[in-house]
Amino acid sequence: MTAKGHKGHTPTRAPEADPQQRFLGALALGASVTSAAKAAGVDRRTVYKWREKDESFKQEWIDHVDMGADVLEDEATRRAVDGVKRPVYQGGRRVGFVREHSDQLLMFLLKGRRPEKYRERQSLEHSGPDGTPIQQPVITLTVLPPPSEEKS
Repeated sequence: MTAKGHKGHTPTRAPEADPQQRFLGALALGASVTSAAKAAGVDRRTVYKWREKDESFKQEWIDHVDMGADVLEDEATRRAVDGVKRPVYQGGRRVGFVREHSDQLLMFLLKGRRPEKYRERQSLEHSGPDGTPIQQPVITLTVLPPPSEEKS
């Protein structure tokens, strides 16, 4: 991984940092928990034990995942807006490049940033025949007092 974004591989280990810091650093770069644990040189279960036992580490984990989400969002924005340079081949030889943009990534970004404007809108309405309102029957219950016992 680089500081610019997730590149689909496990981050390299920084020998000077302790395992928890290596793990958190990898999360901040957008790594999954599994990849971050591997970068820290520990088992995935170990990091969950750390989180369970240490409230401060748990909060740092949350903060670093959020930082990593920003890195991934920046990369998605770059791919959607700037595009990705792809080679063009003809007759088995590379003859140039074309820049491809991702409309799908752009839509996800818009939905995330402005859900009130770009969310999927669905509504469900129930109606009677020919679109008329459904009539609800009105039921009236009368509660009678219990019969009184007559003394003889």
